[in-house]
Amino acid sequence: MNRFRCTDLALVETLPMRFYPKLRAGHVLNNASAKFERHSQHNPKGLMPLGAYSYSHSVFNAGWIGRYCSISENVRVMGASHPHHWVTTSPVQYQPRRRRMFDLPPLPDSARYDGAARPVRIGHDVWIGQDVLLRDGISIGNGAVIAAGSVVTRDVADYMIVGGNPARVIRPRFAPEIATRLLRSAWWESTPETLSDLPFDDPLAFLDGFEAKSAPPEMPDDRRTIWDWSGITPPKA
Repeated sequence: MNRFRCTDLALVETLPMRFYPKLRAGHVLNNASAKFERHSQHNPKGLMPLGAYSYSHSVFNAGWIGRYCSISENVRVMGASHPHHWVTTSPVQYQPRRRRMFDLPPLPDSARYDGAARPVRIGHDVWIGQDVLLRDGISIGNGAVIAAGSVVTRDVADYMIVGGNPARVIRPRFAPEIATRLLRSAWWESTPETLSDLPFDDPLAFLDGFEAKSAPPEMPDDRRTIWDWSGITPPKA
Protein backbone atom coordinates (compact mmCIF):
# COMPACT_ATOMS: atom_id res chain seq x y z
CA MET A 1 0.00 0.00 0.00
CA ASN A 2 1.60 3.24 -1.16
CA ARG A 3 -0.86 5.74 0.34
CA PHE A 4 -1.15 6.99 3.91
CA ARG A 5 -4.41 8.52 5.15
CA CYS A 6 -3.98 11.13 7.87
CA THR A 7 -6.88 10.17 10.11
CA ASP A 8 -5.09 11.21 13.31
CA LEU A 9 -3.52 14.64 12.87
CA ALA A 10 -2.39 14.68 16.50
CA LEU A 11 -0.29 11.59 15.77
CA VAL A 12 1.05 13.02 12.51
CA GLU A 13 2.18 16.16 14.32
CA THR A 14 4.36 14.05 16.61
CA LEU A 15 6.26 12.54 13.68
CA PRO A 16 9.86 13.72 13.09
CA MET A 17 9.05 15.49 9.81
CA ARG A 18 7.10 18.51 8.65
CA PHE A 19 4.65 19.38 5.88
CA TYR A 20 4.16 22.57 3.93
CA PRO A 21 1.39 23.47 3.40
CA LYS A 22 0.01 21.86 6.55
CA LEU A 23 -2.06 18.71 6.37
CA ARG A 24 -5.77 18.50 7.03
CA ALA A 25 -7.70 15.65 8.57
CA GLY A 26 -8.37 12.87 6.08
CA HIS A 27 -5.61 13.96 3.70
CA VAL A 28 -4.05 11.11 1.73
CA LEU A 29 -0.29 11.12 1.25
CA ASN A 30 1.11 9.42 -1.84
CA ASN A 31 4.50 7.65 -1.96
CA ALA A 32 4.01 6.18 1.50
CA SER A 33 6.79 3.67 0.79
CA ALA A 34 9.39 6.46 0.49
CA LYS A 35 12.08 6.26 3.16
CA PHE A 36 13.16 9.58 4.66
CA GLU A 37 15.13 10.94 7.60
CA ARG A 38 14.05 12.96 10.59
CA HIS A 39 13.81 16.73 10.23
CA SER A 40 12.75 16.67 6.58
CA GLN A 41 9.91 18.75 5.12
CA HIS A 42 7.50 17.32 2.55
CA ASN A 43 4.76 18.50 0.21
CA PRO A 44 1.29 17.17 1.13
CA LYS A 45 1.00 15.83 -2.44
CA GLY A 46 3.40 13.03 -1.52
CA LEU A 47 6.42 11.92 0.48
CA MET A 48 9.95 12.08 -0.87
CA PRO A 49 13.14 10.14 0.08
CA LEU A 50 14.60 13.21 1.77
CA GLY A 51 17.63 13.40 4.02
CA ALA A 52 17.67 15.38 7.25
CA TYR A 53 17.05 19.14 6.97
CA SER A 54 16.03 18.84 3.31
CA TYR A 55 12.76 20.15 1.95
CA SER A 56 10.87 19.65 -1.28
CA HIS A 57 7.93 21.65 -2.57
CA SER A 58 7.67 19.12 -5.43
CA VAL A 59 6.92 15.42 -5.73
CA PHE A 60 8.75 13.47 -8.44
CA ASN A 61 10.44 10.17 -9.22
CA ALA A 62 13.51 10.13 -6.96
CA GLY A 63 15.30 7.15 -5.47
CA TRP A 64 17.41 9.01 -2.91
CA ILE A 65 17.90 12.63 -1.82
CA GLY A 66 20.63 13.83 0.50
CA ARG A 67 20.66 16.19 3.45
CA TYR A 68 20.32 19.98 3.45
CA CYS A 69 18.69 20.05 -0.02
CA SER A 70 16.34 22.82 -1.18
CA ILE A 71 13.89 21.79 -3.91
CA SER A 72 11.46 24.36 -5.29
CA GLU A 73 8.03 24.10 -6.91
CA ASN A 74 7.18 22.18 -10.08
CA VAL A 75 10.37 20.13 -10.32
CA ARG A 76 9.61 17.13 -12.55
CA VAL A 77 11.29 14.03 -13.96
CA MET A 78 10.81 12.99 -17.58
CA GLY A 79 8.65 9.96 -18.20
CA ALA A 80 9.21 6.84 -20.26
CA SER A 81 11.71 6.92 -23.12
CA HIS A 82 11.36 5.63 -26.68
CA PRO A 83 13.96 3.78 -28.82
CA HIS A 84 15.09 6.55 -31.17
CA HIS A 85 17.69 4.17 -32.68
CA TRP A 86 14.97 1.78 -33.92
CA VAL A 87 13.14 2.08 -37.23
CA THR A 88 10.22 3.62 -35.32
CA THR A 89 9.83 5.11 -31.88
CA SER A 90 6.25 3.84 -31.65
CA PRO A 91 5.59 1.56 -28.62
CA VAL A 92 3.34 -0.55 -30.82
CA GLN A 93 6.52 -2.26 -32.03
CA TYR A 94 7.89 -3.15 -28.59
CA GLN A 95 5.08 -3.19 -26.01
CA PRO A 96 3.09 -6.46 -25.84
CA ARG A 97 0.21 -4.64 -24.17
CA ARG A 98 -0.23 -2.30 -27.11
CA ARG A 99 0.08 -5.20 -29.53
CA ARG A 100 -2.81 -6.93 -27.79
CA MET A 101 -4.79 -3.68 -27.79
CA PHE A 102 -4.79 -3.66 -31.59
CA ASP A 103 -4.97 -7.46 -32.09
CA LEU A 104 -1.47 -7.60 -33.56
CA PRO A 105 0.69 -10.76 -33.54
CA PRO A 106 2.91 -11.32 -30.47
CA LEU A 107 6.42 -9.89 -30.50
CA PRO A 108 9.56 -12.02 -30.66
CA ASP A 109 11.73 -11.79 -27.53
CA SER A 110 14.33 -9.79 -29.46
CA ALA A 111 11.82 -7.00 -30.12
CA ARG A 112 11.42 -5.83 -26.52
CA TYR A 113 12.44 -2.44 -25.18
CA ASP A 114 12.24 -1.31 -21.58
CA GLY A 115 11.69 2.43 -21.64
CA ALA A 116 10.35 2.74 -18.08
CA ALA A 117 11.37 5.95 -16.34
CA ARG A 118 14.17 5.52 -13.79
CA PRO A 119 14.37 7.50 -10.55
CA VAL A 120 16.92 10.28 -10.17
CA ARG A 121 19.51 10.48 -7.38
CA ILE A 122 20.26 13.79 -5.68
CA GLY A 123 23.27 14.36 -3.43
CA HIS A 124 23.67 16.53 -0.33
CA ASP A 125 23.33 20.32 -0.21
CA VAL A 126 21.67 20.56 -3.64
CA TRP A 127 19.51 23.52 -4.64
CA ILE A 128 17.01 22.99 -7.48
CA GLY A 129 15.09 26.02 -8.68
CA GLN A 130 11.49 26.30 -9.82
CA ASP A 131 10.15 24.62 -12.99
CA VAL A 132 13.14 22.34 -13.54
CA LEU A 133 12.77 19.24 -15.72
CA LEU A 134 15.18 16.36 -15.04
CA ARG A 135 15.91 13.46 -17.32
CA ASP A 136 15.12 10.15 -15.67
CA GLY A 137 17.99 8.17 -14.20
CA ILE A 138 20.47 11.04 -13.84
CA SER A 139 22.53 11.85 -10.74
CA ILE A 140 23.03 15.32 -9.29
CA GLY A 141 26.23 15.72 -7.31
CA ASN A 142 26.77 17.16 -3.85
CA GLY A 143 26.58 20.92 -3.61
CA ALA A 144 25.17 21.39 -7.13
CA VAL A 145 22.84 24.25 -8.05
CA ILE A 146 20.28 24.01 -10.88
CA ALA A 147 18.86 27.27 -12.18
CA ALA A 148 15.10 27.75 -12.43
CA GLY A 149 13.52 26.63 -15.69
CA SER A 150 16.39 24.35 -16.67
CA VAL A 151 16.08 21.09 -18.60
CA VAL A 152 18.76 18.76 -17.23
CA THR A 153 19.55 15.86 -19.55
CA ARG A 154 22.79 14.52 -18.04
CA ASP A 155 24.54 14.01 -14.71
CA VAL A 156 25.56 17.13 -12.81
CA ALA A 157 29.00 17.09 -11.16
CA ASP A 158 29.65 18.07 -7.55
CA TYR A 159 29.52 21.80 -6.82
CA MET A 160 28.58 22.85 -10.34
CA ILE A 161 26.01 25.53 -11.16
CA VAL A 162 24.06 24.58 -14.28
CA GLY A 163 21.23 26.16 -16.22
CA GLY A 164 19.49 26.44 -19.57
CA ASN A 165 17.80 24.13 -22.07
CA PRO A 166 19.59 21.84 -22.28
CA ALA A 167 21.34 22.69 -19.03
CA ARG A 168 25.05 23.45 -19.27
CA VAL A 169 27.67 24.39 -16.71
CA ILE A 170 27.47 28.10 -15.89
CA ARG A 171 30.39 28.03 -13.50
CA PRO A 172 31.76 26.06 -10.55
CA ARG A 173 30.20 27.05 -7.25
CA PHE A 174 33.61 27.24 -5.55
CA ALA A 175 37.27 27.16 -6.47
CA PRO A 176 38.44 23.56 -7.00
CA GLU A 177 40.47 23.42 -3.79
CA ILE A 178 37.50 24.56 -1.70
CA ALA A 179 35.11 22.10 -3.39
CA THR A 180 37.60 19.28 -2.79
CA ARG A 181 37.90 20.13 0.89
CA LEU A 182 34.12 20.36 1.28
CA LEU A 183 33.65 16.95 -0.30
CA ARG A 184 36.39 15.47 1.86
CA SER A 185 34.86 16.96 4.99
CA ALA A 186 31.40 15.44 4.32
CA TRP A 187 30.16 17.97 6.90
CA TRP A 188 26.55 16.91 6.31
CA GLU A 189 27.30 13.63 8.08
CA SER A 190 28.09 15.44 11.34
CA THR A 191 25.58 16.25 14.05
CA PRO A 192 24.07 19.75 13.88
CA GLU A 193 25.57 20.50 17.29
CA THR A 194 29.04 19.90 15.84
CA LEU A 195 28.38 22.53 13.16
CA SER A 196 26.60 25.16 15.23
CA ASP A 197 29.72 27.18 16.06
CA LEU A 198 31.09 27.26 12.50
CA PRO A 199 30.77 30.26 10.10
CA PHE A 200 28.70 28.99 7.17
CA ASP A 201 29.02 32.37 5.45
CA ASP A 202 32.79 31.94 5.11
CA PRO A 203 33.71 28.64 3.39
CA LEU A 204 37.44 28.85 4.16
CA ALA A 205 36.90 29.70 7.81
CA PHE A 206 34.25 26.99 8.02
CA LEU A 207 36.64 24.39 6.64
CA ASP A 208 39.47 25.47 8.88
CA GLY A 209 37.21 25.22 11.91
CA PHE A 210 35.69 21.91 10.89
CA GLU A 211 39.03 20.31 10.08
CA ALA A 212 40.36 21.42 13.47
CA LYS A 213 37.71 19.38 15.26
CA SER A 214 38.90 16.02 16.53
CA ALA A 215 36.69 13.16 15.27
CA PRO A 216 33.40 15.11 15.17
CA PRO A 217 30.40 12.91 16.04
CA GLU A 218 28.38 11.72 13.06
CA MET A 219 24.63 11.55 12.56
CA PRO A 220 23.70 8.08 11.23
CA ASP A 221 21.56 7.94 8.10
CA ASP A 222 18.29 6.60 9.52
CA ARG A 223 15.64 6.45 6.81
CA ARG A 224 12.20 4.97 7.44
CA THR A 225 8.77 5.00 5.86
CA ILE A 226 5.90 6.92 7.39
CA TRP A 227 4.50 3.57 8.48
CA ASP A 228 7.69 2.93 10.44
CA TRP A 229 7.85 6.41 11.95
CA SER A 230 4.18 6.35 12.98
CA GLY A 231 4.06 2.74 14.20
CA ILE A 232 0.93 2.16 12.13
CA THR A 233 0.63 -1.13 10.27
CA PRO A 234 -0.01 -0.49 6.57
CA PRO A 235 -3.32 -1.87 5.27
CA LYS A 236 -3.18 -4.89 3.04
CA ALA A 237 -3.39 -4.17 -0.65
